[in-house]
Amino acid sequence: MEIFLSIVYLLISLILGLLVTFSTTRLFIRAIRSKYNMTPQNTSFAILLASVIFSVGYIISGVLEPAFKMIATVRMLEKNGADVFFSVVKYGTIFGAVGFVVSFLVIFLGMYLFNFLNTEIEELEEISNNNIAVGILVGTIIIVITLFVKGSIIFFLENLIPYPEMPIRT
Repeated sequence: MEIFLSIVYLLISLILGLLVTFSTTRLFIRAIRSKYNMTPQNTSFAILLASVIFSVGYIISGVLEPAFKMIATVRMLEKNGADVFFSVVKYGTIFGAVGFVVSFLVIFLGMYLFNFLNTEIEELEEISNNNIAVGILVGTIIIVITLFVKGSIIFFLENLIPYPEMPIRT
């Protein structure tokens, strides 16, 4: 049974990784490229996109651990197979959605705040002009912010796991 479960975890991770990479790419391209008219040959935009994909993937990879803990907890609490399935789908959807939405919020908030604080240049305009130095700088800022917030997101999600009540001995 544990080997089967580990294969299921592997498949979930693989499918989630592909979905996150594909959807992040599509959403970010739609959100940024259309407004700033960036072409696929723009190296600076590719650097920024790569840092965004990494950041979203990094946050979502952290979501997997609490999700797998939740699956193990639900398996212990629920006896009915259908209840286990629906609980896993419910919490898995919540964890995935929270991780995905929060990762995009962190990225856009980080970009906005940096752009607001740095009044000397318009970063996205420079990236649309293929300024590679600005692309590397903004990409690095996104990654650093992601490194700082990942633990908080995981902590928040772990508090959503329905751990069983433990009896207190007096």
